[in-house]
Amino acid sequence: MFDPAQPAENSPLSSAVMRSQLTSLKDLIDAVPAGPPGPEGPEGPEGPEGPEGPAGPAGPPGEVTTVALEAAIATTSSNSNAVATLGEIADSSYNQPQMQNLINKMDELITILRRE
Repeated sequence: MFDPAQPAENSPLSSAVMRSQLTSLKDLIDAVPAGPPGPEGPEGPEGPEGPEGPAGPAGPPGEVTTVALEAAIATTSSNSNAVATLGEIADSSYNQPQMQNLINKMDELITILRRE
């Protein structure tokens, strides 16, 4: 049963007390008898055209057009064409000049693939 004195002022909150109070309030609300339905209201105004209404004006084009984007993507693979292959066969043991060639070639490739 609903108790307006619960929870007591400055008391620690208890979920059981709060749940009981809320359930009791809902029971009281549900017990209020419903009256007879009222008369039907007037029909509302006609809605906008289509599901979202009429289309507005088109906005300005974005920073990059589809054509420009496709052109840029089409040439990205060729960015590394300037880097020549090493043309070496790996030694079976550590070869310091061969390793330096590999490091230099990696640096060259990384530099050419960076975007400005």
